[in-house]
Amino acid sequence: MLCFSFVSIHHNQLLVSTPFRLLFCVFWSILMISSSLLIMIITFNRKIPVVMARTWWSPGILWACGVTLKVEGTAHVNDKDSYVFVSNHLSYLDIAVLFRAVPVNLYFVAKQELKKVPFLGWYMMGTGMIFVDRSNREKAIESLKKAGHLIKGGKNVLMFPEGTRSRNGEVGIFKKGPFLLASQAGVHVVPVAISGSEKVWKAGRFAIKPHKVDVHIGLPVKHDGKTDINTFIGKAREQVIELKAMPAEA
Repeated sequence: MLCFSFVSIHHNQLLVSTPFRLLFCVFWSILMISSSLLIMIITFNRKIPVVMARTWWSPGILWACGVTLKVEGTAHVNDKDSYVFVSNHLSYLDIAVLFRAVPVNLYFVAKQELKKVPFLGWYMMGTGMIFVDRSNREKAIESLKKAGHLIKGGKNVLMFPEGTRSRNGEVGIFKKGPFLLASQAGVHVVPVAISGSEKVWKAGRFAIKPHKVDVHIGLPVKHDGKTDINTFIGKAREQVIELKAMPAEA
């Protein structure tokens, strides 16, 4: 199994405490979003901000938070194919972790409320991310159709099928949306398991503590169109649970 390590650089004293880590994350995010959107406007290339998020923004955030990242299973992903990646959700840090860990550009299906967040909402709209209005079933279905067009256009979509961050670290019940999307688009679902990110930056808290984060990328699974969708979901969820329990190789 292919392994990838991102070892954080030695921190200077200004980045030891949580307030300085938070300030760095905020200003780094604003800088990266602003510069990437400016470059996108100049070049008319919507892919550039996504590439910058993976290669610049995410490593900076992980460095500031003192993360040592270990990734296994990147060989399971073929950059010539499109996938729906489904991951458990533990922390505010998970998006930065996955941008760095998954070896392809990722597009998100996110809740409608994020569109109103300064800089982040602008970035997501500018790069063509999909927003879901979870209070309106018809609009939610239409959003998933748009995500399907993204996938058929050669893009990879990442979704958190639990719908929210886990408060106890356990993998919650998976919603059907990501799996119906993959089935309709005719692509594989790739289960991804994160462990350790909640120890760096736990949901509901602002304290940041350096820690190792492990990411396991599982084997792609595809709905055959015959079996019950719940069986398909169960297979992916079981793999996420198994991957999360696996110790990372040294």
